[in-house]
Amino acid sequence: MRATLAKSTLWDVPVLRTLLDLGGVIPVYRRQDEGTDPGKNQETFAKCHEELARGGAVALFPEGISHDAPHLAQIKTGAARIALEADERFGPLGTFIVPVGLTFEEKGTFRSRALVQVGEPIEIAPWRARCVAASQDQARQVVRELTDAVRDGLAEVTLNYPSHDDARAIERASELLAREELELPARLALDEAFALRQVFIEGALKLEERLPERVGGIRKRIARYDEELARLRVRDDQVAARYRGADVGLYLLGSASLLLFWLPLAAVGTAIHFVPYRLCGVIAPFTKTEDLPATMKLFSGFFLFPITWLVVCGLTWGAAGWGWALLMALVTPVSGFFAMLFHERHEHFWDEVESYLSLKLRPARAARLRREREQLRGEIEEMARLERAESTSPSPEGSASTS
Repeated sequence: MRATLAKSTLWDVPVLRTLLDLGGVIPVYRRQDEGTDPGKNQETFAKCHEELARGGAVALFPEGISHDAPHLAQIKTGAARIALEADERFGPLGTFIVPVGLTFEEKGTFRSRALVQVGEPIEIAPWRARCVAASQDQARQVVRELTDAVRDGLAEVTLNYPSHDDARAIERASELLAREELELPARLALDEAFALRQVFIEGALKLEERLPERVGGIRKRIARYDEELARLRVRDDQVAARYRGADVGLYLLGSASLLLFWLPLAAVGTAIHFVPYRLCGVIAPFTKTEDLPATMKLFSGFFLFPITWLVVCGLTWGAAGWGWALLMALVTPVSGFFAMLFHERHEHFWDEVESYLSLKLRPARAARLRREREQLRGEIEEMARLERAESTSPSPEGSASTS
């Protein structure tokens, strides 16, 4: 069994309420949500304790808010309290808190890539043992320390930048260092990008303390490089690509062939699903808070698309009989899936073509951009060597000797 916690305001949306209840989602009553009663969280916690006692799992977002900050928000004590109290009521349960990090490539883009990282489990038994003979103040201290341990665990599986400017600079620097040259454009694997950025975050902060002017100069050059990429409407991996004629030809042939193969079924899927797809977009803005539209799109789709399939099958049954209706029951969901794949691939294909032409039709600007990329990469490599040398050099205490 598994339960998930979600903010109580989601139950204010009639479309969502039924699905949340069917899914066994448990409401959390947050102080910042107008009209909610945080006192009801006693019932929420009790349900979580019972779920853990049954051998289930409880999924929650320990920050307690939706946000776009480039680092973790303050971690609430809820996860620690739920685990400790469940062990007190029904234990020992052998409970663990497992930190899970979610890293999105493009958070606001539908079906963009996401990386899920699972951290080291935190065993609750030792923490619970400290609470057995503790005073109330000591028990609160244990909760705070366990919450800090949860935060440390989450920090290992998430990227935490000091600011959005730092995030942009470090992400670009790590991308430049990772790839010298490519045959064709290709994005970094998310796990590779994550590992590089984690190293860069720590190293960049250290170097900025030692060499602020040099690091500041590289930051400015990276910002100018990004501006030039935006003006040409190209990505860094496209600038790094050599675009040999044979490779370009094979890419065009492969992509065009695949799109043509998908086209018939994708055309059917687009025609069937166009109206419910647009309706999801129309419904989404009618929410109370800015972080709800994406959730609204998701849950409204759970209703609108199946209703559309039923309508299409019903019309087919009336016009051609149950045999064709059964065929449509199989075709409609599959056609929608292929329509989605087709439009994603089509958009990606034309993005690559436009970027390729942008670079080829402006050879002087493209050459200047490649030179700047090469120089920037050299600077970043030098800074990385400096940071490694600093990290591996013995400390004054470590280098002392006795006779």
